[in-house]
Amino acid sequence: MFRRLSLVSTCITLLVGCDFVPQHTTKGSVDFPYGPETFQIHLLSRLESSPEGQVPGAIVCVEFDDRDGQATRATGLLEINLTIPDQASLERAFDLNNLKINESVWNRTTRMYQVNIPFDPILAHAPEGGVPIKVTWTSIDGKPIMEQGILRALNLK
Repeated sequence: MFRRLSLVSTCITLLVGCDFVPQHTTKGSVDFPYGPETFQIHLLSRLESSPEGQVPGAIVCVEFDDRDGQATRATGLLEINLTIPDQASLERAFDLNNLKINESVWNRTTRMYQVNIPFDPILAHAPEGGVPIKVTWTSIDGKPIMEQGILRALNLK
């Protein structure tokens, strides 16, 4: 019994005495243990259509994931570009370093950034197959990462 207790106390002493070194994500010269590693254009992103079939706007949802695959907030520049064939592109940019802007586009429920793009005449010319979308995130260390996809209207019929 004494031998078992001394073995347990030795193990506890060794564990307590060891330094735990967490893995950090480095962005520039700043270490973020749970900063974003990747992002995606989420499936909740869509063109919003009215009952008349017109496209009044769009909702773009962007999810950032940390090194453990958990949804997280981000800093940096978030740029959204919708391209309609034979039309000018529709661009929006959000400086996520600005805390008020960051908070205004963050959706606590979905744990994603949700950008609402109100009606724009360009969206009225959206083809049935959807609109090409490009989202670029430039992290605080200046490295841009881009994702592309197709933004489609929800068909609830």
